[in-house]
Amino acid sequence: MAKKSRKRQHSRTVDLKRQMEQEKLADEKRRAKSRWDPAGRALLWSDLVFLAAVSLLEVNGLITQLAGALCTAGAVIALLIALWLLFGRKKSGGSRL
Repeated sequence: MAKKSRKRQHSRTVDLKRQMEQEKLADEKRRAKSRWDPAGRALLWSDLVFLAAVSLLEVNGLITQLAGALCTAGAVIALLIALWLLFGRKKSGGSRL
């Protein structure tokens, strides 16, 4: 009697592993899209620290109100730039991993 040749079938674990890998790659792509721009994030944090320091100096009377106002105006400009870096620019359309 001749043996019939059978096609090997993939096991269930191989399919599950492949599906888990694909889900992991999709999750990494999704996370990379939602990541903040490092320059914008650093500018935002430094602006926050700068505003806190200027506020403390002004409250303690170590700088004048005019100097505090000028520093606050500069900080607002830096804040707007940071927000533009984080949310205003359009992301490039290429596929990046």
